[in-house]
Amino acid sequence: MFCVAGHQPNLYPYGGFFAKAASVQAFVIVDSTQYVKKEYHNRNRIKLLDGNIHWLTVPVRNAGRYAQKINEVEIDNSQDWRKIHRKTLFLNYKKTPFFNEYFPFIEEMLSKEWNMLVDYNMEFIRNIMKILQIDIQVHMTSTEGMSGKATELILDICRKTGAEAYVHGGNSRDYVDFGMLESNGVRSLVQDFNCIKYPQTKEPFSPNLSIIDMLFNCGSETKNLLIEGNKIISL
Repeated sequence: MFCVAGHQPNLYPYGGFFAKAASVQAFVIVDSTQYVKKEYHNRNRIKLLDGNIHWLTVPVRNAGRYAQKINEVEIDNSQDWRKIHRKTLFLNYKKTPFFNEYFPFIEEMLSKEWNMLVDYNMEFIRNIMKILQIDIQVHMTSTEGMSGKATELILDICRKTGAEAYVHGGNSRDYVDFGMLESNGVRSLVQDFNCIKYPQTKEPFSPNLSIIDMLFNCGSETKNLLIEGNKIISL
């Protein structure tokens, strides 16, 4: 059965994002929906050496642009966010077991100029998928003409990828018309992701941080942990 899933292109996504991608044959980046402030589109959480949780944020231009889509969001480079990200990650993760293995690709990303948020986020996502050996089709709604809202968008994604089933997120019951999908020949599956406890720089354990935290602490074991914590439930 050919399965597809979708997700917005968040900044430094958490493990469940990549666990979902690893469970399907095709993954759709939903970048043509509205950008929402204080979501994970331009920020995500890491853990500091003292155990506190810290937000890494890419500043964006959103004044007067309330209706802009994710793929239209410009980065505000008047702030030196790249230097802040590099320094924060270096100081707080340099002693983790796999820092030296994975920090170079992030450092290389941060050495480049970026204008559009979606481009930076996608570069990171593709790098992580390569590291985790998630070798699947990756599509983007903006470039492949996938349109509609909620259930209609999901149905269009399935039609244009040829998928027989769609893997929904845990909150999908709030906005998806499963009956409509079923009547159009699409089977609905739901992801149930629970972050497996892994070693972190300091207790207590903090789940669902950016994948950066798990990668620096767990290395090649990261994918196994994601799969172990991931369940796909049939409706």
